[in-house]
Amino acid sequence: MRLPTAPDGRRGCSALARYTDEQIAGTAGRTGGWLLVEHNGPWRHPAFTSPGLDKAVVSRLAERITGHDVKPQLIKRPGASERTRGDGPLRAYFVHTSRTRPWARRVDFHDLAELLAFDVTAVERPEPPSFGTPVDHNLYLVCTHAKKDPCCAMLGRPVASALGAAGRAEVWETTHVGGDRFAANLVALPQGVYFGRLEPESAARTVDAFERGLVLPENYRGRCTDSSPAQAAEAALRAWLGVPVGVNALTHLSEEETADGVRLTLGHGGGLYSVTVETVEGQECPTTCSALSPTRPVHHRVREISRELPSGARS
Repeated sequence: MRLPTAPDGRRGCSALARYTDEQIAGTAGRTGGWLLVEHNGPWRHPAFTSPGLDKAVVSRLAERITGHDVKPQLIKRPGASERTRGDGPLRAYFVHTSRTRPWARRVDFHDLAELLAFDVTAVERPEPPSFGTPVDHNLYLVCTHAKKDPCCAMLGRPVASALGAAGRAEVWETTHVGGDRFAANLVALPQGVYFGRLEPESAARTVDAFERGLVLPENYRGRCTDSSPAQAAEAALRAWLGVPVGVNALTHLSEEETADGVRLTLGHGGGLYSVTVETVEGQECPTTCSALSPTRPVHHRVREISRELPSGARS
């Protein structure tokens, strides 16, 4: 299949999405739990059919995950390959994403079968399990899954390499996280915050800010703990406020269906903000380089933001 070409000559679904300025806010897929398994490659699609992974163990893990809110991912250090593996242990992370009680646990292993000793469904629950080593820092995943979408590798690898070389945080390359056309994509765990359309420089700024507890709004896609309208509302309010604010500085107080769409009430700094979001069809585009035909992705467009007056206040 010939990759789509944007009018500026660039190819790929991400190039066309950038040219058409497709909205990225509200596009983080909802996920409550993550299983990250280190595997230096090569990666295939689907990821857990990759060579080097014990098929019987993968099948048993899949049986345990089926029907549960668990997102399995392969990870590797930036630039790592099958040839770089030494004799030391590999890592697996069990992660629960939540606005109130996120957590992550690390388990070291030499053989994939060792992971069968742990309850993978524990990542659905807010109470951390007794197994594993608590992780008290952020994990950053950069999608570089070439077999899923070439754009993710072409745009993601330079970002992962730059972040890894900087040594500011724990960075991993990962398999498909969703939103190929928004590459380079980055997910910050355990908070579950998604960023897209990153380049090495903007990724460095994004991670530096996040390490200080702040979210830069420019490349913010949303948080996998929230509905798509809520993600779009938060992204719009962050931009509307005009300055970076804390990861958890916005509180989601209510979300209700109305005749005009979805009305959300968000809190920040003692103030209340009403945000109205409507669902619309976006411009026809290929959502991935492997798409056989273009589709119209659903967008969640913010129609209005207003600050609410405190109860009893006069207008």
